Amino acid sequence: MHKLLFVLFFVTSALNAQESVIPDFETITNLEEAEIYLTANPKKGNTFITFNEDNHKSGLARDLFSNGYATVDGQFEKTRYKVVDRFKTMHYRASYIFIDGNKIEAKAAEELIKVITKKYKNGIPFSKLAKEYSMDNNASRNGDTGWFSQGSIHPDLEKVIINVPTSQRDLFAFELKEKSWYYLVLNSHEPKEIKEIKVIKIVEKK
Repeated sequence: MHKLLFVLFFVTSALNAQESVIPDFETITNLEEAEIYLTANPKKGNTFITFNEDNHKSGLARDLFSNGYATVDGQFEKTRYKVVDRFKTMHYRASYIFIDGNKIEAKAAEELIKVITKKYKNGIPFSKLAKEYSMDNNASRNGDTGWFSQGSIHPDLEKVIINVPTSQRDLFAFELKEKSWYYLVLNSHEPKEIKEIKVIKIVEKK
C-alpha cells in the first residue's frame, strides 16, 4: 500500500513539474519556450510564422519588427503575435524564362532561346519577354523569382542561380536534358542578407 502511494505521489509530482515549466504566452522570450507552449496548446491557429523584412510590408509585420509583439482584435477572436527569434538569411533574386521541351521539339526550343536572347540584347525588357514566352506560372510575375532563400524554389534552378560565376551575372541559358527543360536566366540582383523574424501566433476565442 505504501509503495503504491509512493508511486502515485511520484507520478503526480512529475506531472505537476511538467506543467509548471510550460510558460504563459506573456513570459515567452525565446524559440525553445515557444515550442513548449505550442506543444502544450495545440489549438487551431496556434503556429509559427516567419516574416521577411523585404517581402512583408504590412502594418502587422512593421509592428513585429519594431516592437516584437502585436495583437489583432477580431469580432469573435483575438490573435496575438510575439517575436521569438531574430536572424539574417542570405537571399537571392533573378528572373527567368522557362521553355518546356516536352511541349515543343528540342530544336525549336533551342531556336526560341536564341530568338529571346536576341530580342533582349536589342533592348526589349526581360519582364516583357518572360510574360510573352515563359511556359510556367512565373510568367505572371514577369519572370521575377522575388527574393528567395535556399530551399524555396526548384532545386535545379536554385543551384544554377546561386552558383553562377560572377562573370555570367547578366544573361545565360542552361538546359536540364533529362527533363527537356530550357531556362534563360537574368541575374537581376546581387545576393544579400535579409532580416527575418520567427513569430509565435496564438488565436484566442472571445
